[in-house]
Amino acid sequence: MKYRALWLAAPVALLGFGSCEKKPTETAAGTPAVVEAPAGETPAAPTPPAAPAPPAVEAVKVLSAEERAAKLGFVKYLPQDTEAVIGFYDGKKSAQRAGDLKLWKLVEEQVGGLFGMGMGGDPGFEMEEGMEMESELEDEDTTEPIEPDSEQEDADPEDGADAPEMAEEDEDLDDMEMEMLEPLDPADLLGNEFTVALGKSAGEQTANLVTLNNRYNYFMMRGLAKAFVTAAKTGDASEVEEMIGGDEMEDVFMNLLKDPESGTALLERAHMPPLYFAFRVDEDKRESALQQIASSVEFLGMFEEQVEPLDFEQAGGTFAGYRLIGAKISEAMADSRDEMVEDLGEESTDALLAAIAKKDLVVVAGILGEYVVLFIGSSKDDFKLVDSTADSLAANDSLAFADAYASKDIAALIHGGKPALDALQSSAGGLSDMARGLRDGLGESEGLGDTRDLEAMLEIVAERENALMALTSHEAYGLVAFFDEGLRIESVGGFDSGALDYTTPPKLASLGEGSDTVFFANLTSEAAFDEKSRAYYEAIIETIYAMALKISQVEMEVEEMEQFKGMFAMFDEKFRGDMVAMWDAYSQDFSAGVGQESALVMDLKGGLPAIPGLPQEVVDNGKFLRASLVMPVTDRAKIQEAWKIMNTSVTNLLAQVSEMTGEEIPMQKPISSEKDGFVTWFFALPFTSDDFMPSVTVSDEWFVASTSKTHALELAAKAGSPSAAPRLGMWMDMSFVALQQYAKEMLAMVDENAAAIFGEEGFALDQFQGQKEMIGKVIGTLDDLDRITVHARREGGALRTSLHFKTR
Repeated sequence: MKYRALWLAAPVALLGFGSCEKKPTETAAGTPAVVEAPAGETPAAPTPPAAPAPPAVEAVKVLSAEERAAKLGFVKYLPQDTEAVIGFYDGKKSAQRAGDLKLWKLVEEQVGGLFGMGMGGDPGFEMEEGMEMESELEDEDTTEPIEPDSEQEDADPEDGADAPEMAEEDEDLDDMEMEMLEPLDPADLLGNEFTVALGKSAGEQTANLVTLNNRYNYFMMRGLAKAFVTAAKTGDASEVEEMIGGDEMEDVFMNLLKDPESGTALLERAHMPPLYFAFRVDEDKRESALQQIASSVEFLGMFEEQVEPLDFEQAGGTFAGYRLIGAKISEAMADSRDEMVEDLGEESTDALLAAIAKKDLVVVAGILGEYVVLFIGSSKDDFKLVDSTADSLAANDSLAFADAYASKDIAALIHGGKPALDALQSSAGGLSDMARGLRDGLGESEGLGDTRDLEAMLEIVAERENALMALTSHEAYGLVAFFDEGLRIESVGGFDSGALDYTTPPKLASLGEGSDTVFFANLTSEAAFDEKSRAYYEAIIETIYAMALKISQVEMEVEEMEQFKGMFAMFDEKFRGDMVAMWDAYSQDFSAGVGQESALVMDLKGGLPAIPGLPQEVVDNGKFLRASLVMPVTDRAKIQEAWKIMNTSVTNLLAQVSEMTGEEIPMQKPISSEKDGFVTWFFALPFTSDDFMPSVTVSDEWFVASTSKTHALELAAKAGSPSAAPRLGMWMDMSFVALQQYAKEMLAMVDENAAAIFGEEGFALDQFQGQKEMIGKVIGTLDDLDRITVHARREGGALRTSLHFKTR
């Protein structure tokens, strides 16, 4: 089966997007290749070869550690074994760019002024000068004296005598102290540079969290299965409801603690990895920022004897905070040891207390150069910021992916080391843990009869998921976001699910080259991924059906259960056979009849359907969306066989629906038309025209499913023709220019025919007239935007993904 739908664009995009810039340089070993032209825009050739050669690669100058540090900031202090970095640069400028967009200005106009990060705007109501004083004077200038209440009369006169002295002390506060008392604007902390970094062992510890989550899913599903079996035996569903509602979560957590994979053994391995937050703050605000950050550390002081103050120097900076002592926490927990033993057993309790005794937490803050730094880790020894650029992450080739963009206005950078990704992939899970939890819950219970077949099916789900995930590969990850004709996001490496074919030249790339095309997506899926995906999803569907069948056989006096039984019996008797036949026809015969490549093409040139009630002028002049999915044909006979089966099944399904509703719903007879070797099949539905006709067009070469016969024939005739820019991998393009032009034309057309559309007078016409200006403003916000493009491919053996939010 071919899983080439648009959802593929989302996980690919999450790997990071970007575009490459042309820049003559030298290539360093291990540095990802950079294409010669901007991402997705390989030089045009009069006649592209049948198999496009890899894009021309030009050398990239490898920057020195000092050059990287000058561009990337705080990385000059991070040790070379840092496993993950996220940096944001010049947030004020980025915010200002966003604030200059018409879309943002319209949002501000509608919801009120926003402030922070340099976006400007009215922060809200501000008291005019003198207003507060006038108000106070008005309160004092009363015609009747304010009588003191009883508490005031009984108050100690000396208390009141202290007030002037306190006021004098307040007046003595200098400017710096007053500034420290006032919270900083978010732009002061985040507007220059903000970096989050995870040191060595971050990947390992993240993998521990993933393992904990997987085991939680396992025990949750195992408990749910056991609760259901108990409910089946007793006829009481309250235990299932309690499990779903979370009332039985204590048992799940106890199982987690006792579990060899997620219990005390995992706790022994777990610790807080080094975590750094760095804020580059202007010198005049730096001390105030430190006080604000340090105040958040003070909450640890509430642990009193279980913490100790910490103060040390590192990399030329001074840091202060607290150490939360695990041994003290363990001692406090030991006061409840008897209760813990009752729940966990003596061995698990001792192991838990021993593990906690080894777990300290250190939280400190300080100033290092231009930065205010907050550190969280397991010990003071984990704090490993360096004072030499040569010893820093900036000197590590793992940041070489960013060298090509040193001349750009960088907005963000992300780096993920391969050790971290190795740990994540080794612990990754999905439905397999839940499936095995259900399997074991059923196997450990009695009350549903023989469940061995169902247990075997659940195991198959887990095995097929593991087989699908085995296709996943990963590389060290890097992402750079920078401004260049809008925003470009360029990434290299990361996780690759194996869903896309990056080597087969596309045959449908030319379909997206029309200026009127509003959306175009083109990709070629991997046959191995499609095969394993189909097997996995089929196993899920078959298992769900088997579980539903088993549940339907349970005797339980619950209204919802009776409703479920009735619906399942109806589905099983009347619909299941034909729906299975349709799925098999699509996943087997149809998928065998079409190729791996697909293209989705949308434009806004279609004619409006002649719907009764629409004025003739609107029908004649209005435009409508045309959308077509195009695929190559590999075996036309297989497609025809799939259609015969699906037609028979749909006919049967409609007959069943007719019987249930008491209203005859006959299957429509398809009509065909032929032109230039293409046969178009469609149904004679009301209001259709050549430009609005859901249909399928087939030839020996191409298959097109479309909303428009005209669009399908246009694309089928063009399919396979040479492209000016053949792109391997996945390409997606959305044009705001075409979208805006369509919106303007349609608004003008509706405005000209408003009386005919909405009536000469009345609420609908008034509503349109009242909203017309706002609709025009919304359309006007597209003035800033040109298009969005996404390109995922492999270059030089590395996974590359690019996204460009192009502005005009």
